[in-house]
Amino acid sequence: MKFKYQAENKNGQKQKGIVEAATQRMAIDLLTQNGLTVISLKEIKNTAILATLDSLFGGVSAKEFVIFSRQLATLIDSRVPLLNALQSIASQTENSSFAFKISSIIVDIDGGSSFSDALAKHPETFSNFYVNMVKAGEASGTLQKTLNDLADNMEKNYELTAKLKGAMYYPAFILFAMIAVGFLVMTFVMPKLLEILMESSVELPLQTKVLISVSGFLVNYWWAVLIVIFFAVFGIAYYLKTEDGRREFDKIILKIPIIKIILKNVYVSRFSENLATLIQSGLPITTALAITSEVVGNEVYREVVRNATEEIKRGGQIAEIFGQYSDLFPPIVVQMIQVGEQTGRVEFALRKVAEFYIKETDNIVKNFSSLIEPVLMVFLAIGVGLLVSAVLLPIYQVATSIQ
Repeated sequence: MKFKYQAENKNGQKQKGIVEAATQRMAIDLLTQNGLTVISLKEIKNTAILATLDSLFGGVSAKEFVIFSRQLATLIDSRVPLLNALQSIASQTENSSFAFKISSIIVDIDGGSSFSDALAKHPETFSNFYVNMVKAGEASGTLQKTLNDLADNMEKNYELTAKLKGAMYYPAFILFAMIAVGFLVMTFVMPKLLEILMESSVELPLQTKVLISVSGFLVNYWWAVLIVIFFAVFGIAYYLKTEDGRREFDKIILKIPIIKIILKNVYVSRFSENLATLIQSGLPITTALAITSEVVGNEVYREVVRNATEEIKRGGQIAEIFGQYSDLFPPIVVQMIQVGEQTGRVEFALRKVAEFYIKETDNIVKNFSSLIEPVLMVFLAIGVGLLVSAVLLPIYQVATSIQ
């Protein structure tokens, strides 16, 4: 539940914000623990639109979560009690929403809940993977080591995601610049050039007529185009948050040339790293696979891993089952898993797979610009060529008719 609050801090200054807690009483306790005196507290009724906006623009960033995991691991490793470690992190966390969630966890632990149970109350922040790792660490008495493993795992996942995003920034920027410049040229520059052509008696070619129509539409209805673009972006973002939308998007991106190579390397390394971490923590292979399916980051891979989990429960061999999905899991992955099964060191084999594909991802990302540039240049050349031919060809015809 979310509550909108108005409170006073220790200096008597009023502040407003939103706090998340299971009950109104817990929300007041959280605010009090953060040095605030509550003036008013009202529950926020979440509509579908508000929930969508919150999921799109709210929450905890991956970087903040990595910092939290590393700080907690370091403090526990230094023999700082869990509650004190969490209180220290909450006090210096800049994200107020995340700070309140940590404070809520502190209240739950102080009330008798285990750390893993307290984390499980915030599934939008702490994944099933994270909760189960902590639960395994609590059960085996190795919470300190588990938190260090989690911090390492989170950092590797964050680095993979950062590399993936970094690879996409360059083509995304080029495409955005092309569209923006094209819109400005068609709206403000082309109309003045096209006036000359429209006043001439020369028969205009097809591409010029199309250019005149498009330019005229943008001049008169540019505001409508911007509104349509805004709602289209919001609609697509909303659709991608749905299960069907994610599945369709994940299928499409695995078919895009060059991009699919990077993505498959990322997903295979993420699958291998997370599965190895879970197996090493002592979880059964089927449980580890079920959890890994949720954090691999692609619906196609998620369904494959889930199907593989069911087959393994019926007595199938891991390597043999994943060998059926050679389009998603390369032969080297299957062979390494097979060696791991034979030697009883599956987690070791998976670590080696993860290391190999992380290096492969690094190499591809470094060369990504040189790989994608020819494709972008072709699209840019086609666009410029059509634009130039639509303007220069009729101008040449006008000059010829005058001679």
